[in-house]
Amino acid sequence: MFNEKSNYKIQTENLLNIFREVFRPSEIYVPTFTYSFTKKLFFNIKSTPSEVGRFSEEIRLIYQKKCYRIFDPVFSLIETENGLFKEEDINNNAFGKQSVWSYLNNQQHYYVVNINLDSPIIATQLHYLEYENKVQYRYMKYFNGSVQNWDNVKSNVKYGYYVRNIKINPTWNRKKILKICQDQKFVLESGPVKFFEWFKLSKFLKKKLSLNSNYLIT
Repeated sequence: MFNEKSNYKIQTENLLNIFREVFRPSEIYVPTFTYSFTKKLFFNIKSTPSEVGRFSEEIRLIYQKKCYRIFDPVFSLIETENGLFKEEDINNNAFGKQSVWSYLNNQQHYYVVNINLDSPIIATQLHYLEYENKVQYRYMKYFNGSVQNWDNVKSNVKYGYYVRNIKINPTWNRKKILKICQDQKFVLESGPVKFFEWFKLSKFLKKKLSLNSNYLIT
């Protein structure tokens, strides 16, 4: 949309400020994921760019000096307000107890925000529920690689990731999940923006998954 990087930076900061003024959040988490770690087997928390969109990459660059990027070679995020996780060591299990997803899953006033996305719902937290409920169409796979921290110190890491079984090739029924959110009033929709009330949605889906581990893909 913008030809000059400075313009996009301004728009990125303006969008953040709108969220701050309207919702007064204690924290905002912006994904800066790097799925390429599973192939390149290297992640530099300072310089490895985000692979999930221009907005995400602008946020990474804006907050680079504050060191607010969560140290996870695949599922890093930027904490724009307080940097609760900034002192944490490398997370070596994508959805384990030390992951940001485990922390967020227990926050009662946490919303997943989708802006101008074609898919009915985008939420990495659904993967956390799959991991927590040990769905059969995914399995734990380990990647032996290396990472570089804020102090430029390199170290080896064995990273656990609950990946999908390609033979089964599961696909979320996103339309069903969105319909559930609408029926149960777990989502607020305003034009191209959706706000999913994650704590309530998580409890609902966890109960369903305990009865049918394939609930998200049927």
